[in-house]
Amino acid sequence: MNVLLALDAGLSETGWAVMHRQEGIHSGLIQVPGRRRLDAASRISRLLLELDRLVEQWRPEAVAHSRPSGIHWHVPALELLESSLLVWCGDRDLPLHAYTAQKVRGAATGHPNASRDQLAYAVMSRLGLIGQAKSTHEWEAIAVGQYHLARGGNNVSPDAGKGPGPL
Repeated sequence: MNVLLALDAGLSETGWAVMHRQEGIHSGLIQVPGRRRLDAASRISRLLLELDRLVEQWRPEAVAHSRPSGIHWHVPALELLESSLLVWCGDRDLPLHAYTAQKVRGAATGHPNASRDQLAYAVMSRLGLIGQAKSTHEWEAIAVGQYHLARGGNNVSPDAGKGPGPL
């Protein structure tokens, strides 16, 4: 695999990270503009349009994303987000890999209930990115990508990302 798109998908903010074999790690934040009255379906539709732009630019071969964990009740908006990502990936022939936030955080920090700050610091330390200004959603997306690459049977190194060069 040469390019992975990793997401920390949410209804108002989504962190993304592209793990690129030759160009390292790139990340950003997608924010759905702020009308609070915008329903979940409209927010997801806007998110998917932004994801289309990322796919066009980076041409990923797979998508990995973080699923909320610790929620033990029915949350229709999150279920719609999950199913929309699945359909969106299917329409683009992109395999979708979903991991709970607890598994990702546990692998990155050694503790499944680590805070977002602890996760960010663990990812920064591991990748030599101390001092990089990124949102917590970006760090989560990078951690998801690292987790996926560490688990996968592909040829992309899970420890790379210190800048351009082979992953």
